[in-house]
Amino acid sequence: MKILFLDIDGVVNCETTAQRHRGAIGVDPYMAFLVARIVERTGCKIVLSSSWRYYPDACDEVTRCVMPFFDTTPKMPLLGGAERKERGHEIKAWLDAHPEVERYAILDDNSDMLDEQMPHFF
Repeated sequence: MKILFLDIDGVVNCETTAQRHRGAIGVDPYMAFLVARIVERTGCKIVLSSSWRYYPDACDEVTRCVMPFFDTTPKMPLLGGAERKERGHEIKAWLDAHPEVERYAILDDNSDMLDEQMPHFF
């Protein structure tokens, strides 16, 4: 199985995104189109790694404006110290629970990934 770990803010929207969702930046249609193109061309499944996964209405917005997602990464306790890599640890926990994953990519605008994930980070 191929997986795309998808962030939303800064990836499928930006400061100039015209669409709004409950007063916040929504989903940019062109950026959503590009994500759909990746999925179509690679046959991957989306795992939502964005903080949008915490809010049911935001998840509905992702399904409606981007595409349905396969799963979400787990919420894990925040780490302290200078080596904060929360998103990377959440992705690692998801991958550890899904050994059937053959390949994966991480589409995110924040680099809080583990060192071994950096070759998969875009």
